[in-house]
Amino acid sequence: MIFGKFLIAGLVLFGALPSTANYKLNGYGFGSGGTANSTTATYALEGGTGEISGQTGVTTTYNLKPAFTEMIQARTPQLTAFDNGSSTYYNKLHFVIDEQGNPSDALYLLQISTTSNFSSGNSYIQNDLTLNPSLVLSDYQTYSFWGGASGANIIGLSPSTTYYLRVKATQGKYTESAFGPSSTAATVGPQLSFSISTNSLAMGSLLPGTVVDAPGTIDITFATNATSGGDVYINGLNTGLSSAHGSSTIPSATGDLSVLTHGFGARVTATGASSGTFASVSPYNGVTNNVGLTDTTIRRIFSGTTPIVGGTGSVLIKAKSSSTDPAAADYSETLTMLASATF
Repeated sequence: MIFGKFLIAGLVLFGALPSTANYKLNGYGFGSGGTANSTTATYALEGGTGEISGQTGVTTTYNLKPAFTEMIQARTPQLTAFDNGSSTYYNKLHFVIDEQGNPSDALYLLQISTTSNFSSGNSYIQNDLTLNPSLVLSDYQTYSFWGGASGANIIGLSPSTTYYLRVKATQGKYTESAFGPSSTAATVGPQLSFSISTNSLAMGSLLPGTVVDAPGTIDITFATNATSGGDVYINGLNTGLSSAHGSSTIPSATGDLSVLTHGFGARVTATGASSGTFASVSPYNGVTNNVGLTDTTIRRIFSGTTPIVGGTGSVLIKAKSSSTDPAAADYSETLTMLASATF
């Protein structure tokens, strides 16, 4: 602001400023020329004189600039939320913009950094919610585009990394605000957990023509924060119940053991998850005496397509011998189960 002053004999005298009990005018401002809305294909310029320009009043809680251009700036927005969602995100983070009263056609620019003072590692959030170190006009989008009150997820981030995010607003020419205060959030590392437990699987005597169940089940737990979930697989070493003494194998098979002459296989009897999807897949999702093959090929037995918390499953082993299978006490099979996640 310019204070009224008169130069008399080398002395600067300040004129009295008007005031009442309700207001006080701290300075006189006037325009005496400048350039109004001068444009070309690549820039637009608004100029003025008569105000103290570029002198900024700053404290820890505010930033104040004088002059006409500052008066028409959009309100400086901030972030309502910047967080890790369910605390399992390894490649994305969630944000919500606080408009701070800006109109619906205001546009917002999001800047993200791995340093708290944005001195390095800076990028801008593109309209596909990925990062780009270069700023382009399409990075400015409306509040509703950025998800409105629900916000959106920034994607393509690095695991186990702390990020800082801030936002600015604009509404037409000469209105771009400063960046608002930054918020911080961190991604976690990719996670996969898998365990197997069994009770007794010894099937005892296999009477010809009779379907026999193992007395216990193979019980598994599974969890992953992978965006596309994960899978559990099964395979068998001997492709069935094999006897070295009898030089014979009761072959593993897919189908209903009630009608097959003989066979050996697995059936999922239970699945569950605290969060996400986790289910059995064909041919292991049958009922009664329907089983799936357990040969040397690694086959998927459980699957989930989203992040999974507290996944559980139980597998029952079934077998049936025929009258032509040699009697022996060493029929056995070694089963292997594997787990993977799709990050």
